[in-house]
Amino acid sequence: MPSPFIPWRLHFLLNRSPDHCFHSLPWDHPYRLTALERDLVTRPIQQFQLGEFARGRGFRHRAAASPIFDDPCFLETLDLFIAEEQEHSEILGRFLDLEGIPRLKRHWLDQIFRKLRKLAGLELCAMVLVTAEVLAIPFYQALRDATGSNLLRSIARRILYDEVSHLRFQAQTIGMLRRRRSPAVQTMSRWLHSLLLAGTALVLWHQHAHLFHAAGWDFNRYWRNARREFAHLNAAILESSTSVRTVAAAHLYLD
Repeated sequence: MPSPFIPWRLHFLLNRSPDHCFHSLPWDHPYRLTALERDLVTRPIQQFQLGEFARGRGFRHRAAASPIFDDPCFLETLDLFIAEEQEHSEILGRFLDLEGIPRLKRHWLDQIFRKLRKLAGLELCAMVLVTAEVLAIPFYQALRDATGSNLLRSIARRILYDEVSHLRFQAQTIGMLRRRRSPAVQTMSRWLHSLLLAGTALVLWHQHAHLFHAAGWDFNRYWRNARREFAHLNAAILESSTSVRTVAAAHLYLD
């Protein structure tokens, strides 16, 4: 039986094409952030640049030891997924370098997420990772609209496109993990995940509300978009927990 992750492997390999690579972004665009824009985006970009660079060693080790993922194609696909996340970090890092903004070496919120992933089992580790992906959608939508930088808009659109696919890939992974769970345990997992999302969303808003406001967002819009992405994620997890998903067409909510 062919691996259900073959379509994802092909997807991530295609994303390495010249039309969708690091160098295809408009790095030579002359626009530079104004002083107000610089103050607005410095901390948010610094924190997400640090957070996007996850080596994924713990997650990969747990997946390799799991009988559910006794599939060389899955591990190869997981490596491609992690590499794409790391490329996002490098893209944001290069933007910081161009603007003369230093990169962060550590941040307390990133440290908490890393510790959670280290202490968690495979499913919880995946839930922590995918929670960050869910909230990245409204964050990059706001970042796209917060300044006059064509380069930053292009970066945000590029990462948004990738993040939607990442959510679908991780939904398949979590769904396969839950496939052997009882309905009661699956319900408990969804409830705990909702709590994790709500807590993380409040922290993200507290940290970066100024960025969302500059893009014309209030908290209601932010929370509505986050909940919508989370609902799509849960629907995909539920489908994957009962049948094998393949790559579906990515969509973006651009309102």
